[in-house]
Amino acid sequence: MKLKVIFSFSLLFFLFSVNSGYTEDKYKETREIFNWHCSQCHGSLGNGKGVNNNSRLPVSPRNLTDGKDMSQFSDSDMIRTITKGGPSNDLSPIMPSWGNTISKKEIKNLVLFIRHLCNCKFDPKLKHKRLQQAGKIK
Repeated sequence: MKLKVIFSFSLLFFLFSVNSGYTEDKYKETREIFNWHCSQCHGSLGNGKGVNNNSRLPVSPRNLTDGKDMSQFSDSDMIRTITKGGPSNDLSPIMPSWGNTISKKEIKNLVLFIRHLCNCKFDPKLKHKRLQQAGKIK
């Protein structure tokens, strides 16, 4: 059973790597960056259940594994949010900016990593719907 799980994970990672050009080394490096900078709020699994998530926060950290939710954000949206913080995209004011801490290349790799976590792609229709609901567009 354990061998099947390891084989399945390896196969999924291989398929993801082939399709995205995301190597195992890049994945490990980005996982370390995620664990260091993001997991305190978003959780080590990206599910929004990090150690800093508690009832006193005005907004819960986003569940980065929720494909439907994450599909509303383009890669550019995610790069801007990571670089400049949540307020740059009218998102959580407690999401810090990491642009002076994490390199542009590492931020782009984090976006690939998040796309891997949510197993999703950008859906412009979902973004349009979110912007309509927020009253940003008609």
